[in-house]
Amino acid sequence: MKAENEKNDIVILELDRPRELKFTHKVMKRFCAATGAKMSGIQDAVEDYNNMTRLIYEMLRAEDPELTPEQCDDLLDRISIGTILQKGAEAIAAGFGELEVPEGQGNFPFATR
Repeated sequence: MKAENEKNDIVILELDRPRELKFTHKVMKRFCAATGAKMSGIQDAVEDYNNMTRLIYEMLRAEDPELTPEQCDDLLDRISIGTILQKGAEAIAAGFGELEVPEGQGNFPFATR
């Protein structure tokens, strides 16, 4: 059994080069601050394409702090919208891991009950 810090929670997105998407604490804070999304509403928030691409931008910016939103849009134009959505969803799911929330203890995205 792997230790929690040994799990593979990085999703690779092939753009100009392989780029890492990792949904972390800092990424979530930046995304929520930028969009006004609440943690319990992440799934609903990323159904809006602008929010999903903002989240991907925040994940890419964690690896490349000099990346601007416009540069991110240019990079994302290299791949299909389906790939953007799929890789974004994979990164979110990997970031939450196996979150178990007891019944009646809140509405958290990607939680198993």
